Parts: sequence; C-alpha cells; structure tokens
Amino acid sequence: MKTHFYTQYIVEICDNKHLTVVEIFEILLQKYPNAWKSSVYRNVDELALNWSLKKVVWAWKKTYFEKAKQNHIHLIDENSWKIIDLEIDEIPDFNLPTWFKANNFDVKIFGKFS
Repeated sequence: MKTHFYTQYIVEICDNKHLTVVEIFEILLQKYPNAWKSSVYRNVDELALNWSLKKVVWAWKKTYFEKAKQNHIHLIDENSWKIIDLEIDEIPDFNLPTWFKANNFDVKIFGKFS
C-alpha cells in the first residue's frame, strides 16, 4: 500500500491523543492543505498495520487512533466518550495465573466519569 510523505506527521498528531481519522484529516489539512481524505485513511490504516498507530475503541461507530506506546488501559466515559489512559503502574494486580506471562494487552473499561 502506498503511503505519503506525511505519515510521520500523522503519528505526531496522534501522540497523547485519541482521534478519529476525520479529526486527524482536519489537523493535517492545516499543514498540508492539498491532502486527500482517502489518502489519510490509507495512511492511518497502514500505520495501524505496522503498529505505529493503535486502534483504541469503536464507540458509536467511530474508531479512535493513538500513537502506539507501552501497554495501558483505556477508561472510557459512556456519556462523553472521552478516553483517559491509565498507565501500567496505576493498574491493580489482575492475579493472572503464575504459568501465564502477558506480553501485550488491550483493556477498555467503560463507565461514567464523576
């Protein structure tokens, strides 16, 4: 799949953010006004396949992306769909069996922020 010269900028846009492709496209247009939405979709898909971006959650038929980083949990507010990252050192012990070593995980916890 052919990607364009702004792939690295897409990764930068998604650093410490949870964005849809449309939101990524709107930010990208500020720097690259001739970008095409279809090209951005292809680039985001390619970046997700090579683990530069991570698909976060599918809520209300939207897929969110973030820059790939260490494992963490996503806390998702069911009212606003705001997503907060919870780092590994903040995660309680899950009491996994001693014979199982987790290398990677994708945990999403849905609830209501108070």
